[in-house]
Formats: sequence, structure tokens, C-alpha cells
Amino acid sequence: MKRIWFIGAVFACGCAAAAEIPDSCVCALRRALDSRAVWTMERRFAGSVRTLSTTGTVECVIGNRIEWKVLHPFVSSVSMTTNAMVFLDEDGERVKNLDDLPYYREIRKRTDSFARGNADAFDGLFEMNVDIRPDGVWSLEMKPENRAMRRLFSSATLEGNAKLESAVFKTKDGGISVIQFKELPRVR
Repeated sequence: MKRIWFIGAVFACGCAAAAEIPDSCVCALRRALDSRAVWTMERRFAGSVRTLSTTGTVECVIGNRIEWKVLHPFVSSVSMTTNAMVFLDEDGERVKNLDDLPYYREIRKRTDSFARGNADAFDGLFEMNVDIRPDGVWSLEMKPENRAMRRLFSSATLEGNAKLESAVFKTKDGGISVIQFKELPRVR
């Protein structure tokens, strides 16, 4: 289940058709796909009143990798490369090739294409609604049009201004994950 959430998080953080959303949102999403951030996540599974809290870092390098590291309460990581996902946790390292991950090749290809400027990279994948407040903060709600993608999340709402600041993922069974991002200085 954890690896499905990571795929969904990466996919949603960059998966909007640029032609249908405001430039400030497009720029913030593209910036997020080539940056580093610390994050905190509050997650509640369907039917539970208990909230699980985790913290970590994410580093995105266009055309190369996206690496999620969980730092607390347990250490683990998922590195999404152009041809595999590498999981590292208390059980050791596991590598899943593209052939073992349905839709992963397409997700990576489209995400990289969007990050490089293709405004049509995600056409037909999401029903989208955007709201822009007077202070410039945008909120982009995305609902997968592809039935298989709905297993990852039923909706994702991204919010920010010049930077992506939060993501809220909901599952059709009632689960919810709220992630807050704080961008780190660029080191290149």
C-alpha cells in the first residue's frame, strides 16, 4: 500500500494539463518537479479515528529520479528512476522494474514531459477544477478519469502560490492523506 501512495503522490504533484490551469499553478508544479523539500504527512485510513504522522524529504530531478525519504517514525525510501522503483526499508532493498509496475512507464514519461514544458502531457487523465483566491493562492482538484488510477486515489487537491505547499489525497473508501511541503534551497 505504501508504494501505491508514493506513485500517486508523484503522479498527482505533476499531473495537470497546463492549458486548463493558471500559469502560477503550472509554474509551481513544474518547480516542484525539479526541487527538494521537507514534508510532513498526516494520514488517516478509512474507518479509523487515529492519525498517523510521518516526516521526510523529497528530491525531484527532471528526467532522472524522484526520491521520497521517510525520516520519522521509521526510516525508508522510494527512489523512482526512469526504469524502476527502488524500495529501501528495514527489510532491505527491493527493485521493481517497469514491467512489474502497471502504468509506471507512462506516468514517468508524462511527468517528465510536463516538467519539460509539454502543456498537453496529461490530457484525458483527470477531471480538474481550479480555484484562485484574491491573494493568488490556487487550489487544483484532480479526479482520475482512468479507472485503474482511482485505486491510487479518488481525488487529489494541490494548493500553493509560487510554490506547491500542500497536497490532499482522498481514497474512495474514506482514507485521507494531507502533506505539507517546505521547499529547500536548490543545490546544483
